[in-house]
Amino acid sequence: MLRPRPWSVFSAVVILLALAVVPAQRAHAVNGSTSPCALQGQGTALNEGQNTDYTQYLNPIGTKNIGVVYVDFPDTTGAGDVADYYNLLSPAANWVWDASYGRTWLKMRTASNRWVRMPSASDTYGFPVPSYKQHSRYVTDALRAAAAAGADLSGYDMFYIVSTAHSQVSRSTAWFGTPTAPVVVNGTTIRWAVTFGTDMWHWGHKVAAHETAHAFGAPDLYAFGGDPYPFTRGWDLMGYLAGRGPQYFGWTSWKFGWTGDDQVVCVWQPRTQNTATLNGVEYTGGTKLLVVTTGPTTAYVAEARRKAYNDSAACSSGVIVYRVDTSVANGQGPIRVVPNPNAAAPPAGCDPLDMATWQPGQTFYDRGANVQFTVRSADAQNSTVNAVKW
Repeated sequence: MLRPRPWSVFSAVVILLALAVVPAQRAHAVNGSTSPCALQGQGTALNEGQNTDYTQYLNPIGTKNIGVVYVDFPDTTGAGDVADYYNLLSPAANWVWDASYGRTWLKMRTASNRWVRMPSASDTYGFPVPSYKQHSRYVTDALRAAAAAGADLSGYDMFYIVSTAHSQVSRSTAWFGTPTAPVVVNGTTIRWAVTFGTDMWHWGHKVAAHETAHAFGAPDLYAFGGDPYPFTRGWDLMGYLAGRGPQYFGWTSWKFGWTGDDQVVCVWQPRTQNTATLNGVEYTGGTKLLVVTTGPTTAYVAEARRKAYNDSAACSSGVIVYRVDTSVANGQGPIRVVPNPNAAAPPAGCDPLDMATWQPGQTFYDRGANVQFTVRSADAQNSTVNAVKW
């Protein structure tokens, strides 16, 4: 069950400046929305746009039936009890339940309660970075082996294919079927899967939350090449699985439909401003996002973060400001957290960007974009923020 969370008291404070003050615009996080703050993505690749194609990706809302299959190989036999692998991954269900405010449940069921043997050695599938053809062969081989061992593959939305420890399947990766070349096993069309490698023993259950979010349409927020964590550091597990504040960004929660349209305040017209009391994204209810658009695919976003629930170990609390660009490719920084030059020094285990929360009396201003955020006040669960688009 969803753990009870304190409800915030929503209030809107209007500051009279030499600017027009407009009513809060409620944007629409739905496919094909033309709302000025529900920015659209580019093409069909993973992106932060609101127009997620749920013929390609799995709709996040509701109970997702996940069949878990355990595989070993001619070169690497099953190591240990499959229950230990299940127990490592299954806490992801509660993690996503909390992150989704009780809107999504990962119902993991063991489709085959023992090791099933793959037809090929573990080093023949191209890991750690298989081609799509290699990855599809891996998924197909695994599910065919499970079906041959007596597993009923019908009734599942997606599959978790878990490799035995010590295999050459070193990296966990999400897999998507294509309408033009569907994978069909025993009459069941396979649409989505996550293949778990030996890295699951390093990352734990959050790797399941990360890869499943890809199935929902979310991109990677870490960098492909060089320093892997320059964009968001530890503020979202799509950027850093070991991050101290790993709750999904409120923008991604809105993309998934977990944050409602009535929880987003939008500033999109020039020379306008709005003030919103933002409830921490870790809590249920209240206004979550204050968005200022800066272009057809770009916006600045403010959200409140607190050391609670999935973020209980966060390095800092306050308001984070980040820039969204839905035209930026997966792994290239579609979300980038804005540093706070006046933030506290990071303690051990934290990075300066982990400390990039904005506190009452502090203002962020992007002169080039003519966007300003000022934190007016804060309490244990809420931060009141004024946004201006000059």
